Amino acid sequence: MVVENFSITRKLLNHYSINIQNVITYNDHSNDHVRNKILNNLKKGLVGGLVSDSGTPLISDPGFKLIQTLAENNIDIVSIPGPSSVTSALAGSALPTDSFQFLGFFPRKDKDKKMIVKTIERFAGTSIFFDSPKRLLKNLVWLQSNSDFNESDISIAKEISKLNEKFIRGKGSQVVEKISKINDFFKGEFVVLIKPIKKEEQELKLEQFYLYFSEFMPKKDLINAVHLITGEPKNKIYKLFLALASKD
Repeated sequence: MVVENFSITRKLLNHYSINIQNVITYNDHSNDHVRNKILNNLKKGLVGGLVSDSGTPLISDPGFKLIQTLAENNIDIVSIPGPSSVTSALAGSALPTDSFQFLGFFPRKDKDKKMIVKTIERFAGTSIFFDSPKRLLKNLVWLQSNSDFNESDISIAKEISKLNEKFIRGKGSQVVEKISKINDFFKGEFVVLIKPIKKEEQELKLEQFYLYFSEFMPKKDLINAVHLITGEPKNKIYKLFLALASKD
């Protein structure tokens, strides 16, 4: 048996009174020596299984290089369906499920964050990523300043399949406000799901503000109000309203 952490897996084995003699620890720090040891055991005719601490092996868990090595050596690999916070969070998110992409953990560096925002904005479906309790709020605030996050549909799944499982859903700005008011929210594991608003949808919404309220408010006041409501830059709103005014 190949395990990510035997102290975790032992609890499962003991619960079902399973006695495994040959256990190899395999994690992010494992090297070619460990992989070759596992490969040689399998070539001798032994049968083994790869077990992660939680969720499904390889889904942001160790195992990719190992499976790649085994496949290259024509070792039969059987994938057994198991729990995954990615699909579980998607199913309960109330966001589109017909098309989605999983992006792993949200990056730490601003350069990588900007790249992932572009990936999310270009994708028509739901984008999913993991985040840690220490960085979640900071990253959400960063998204507010660097994307159309405030108007996008968001779902945050906390502690999937555990006692404190919780979903927070809404527009980006609403979600940040909600979680900021919940005591002890930033503990555990988080899955963030985003369905970005399309540029044309946002422009249509801004255009509706102009059509409905421009005759009742001075343009400057209307721009300030729309900016406060939507979070869109004043310069963007001004240019759009100027173009609309020229058509009147």
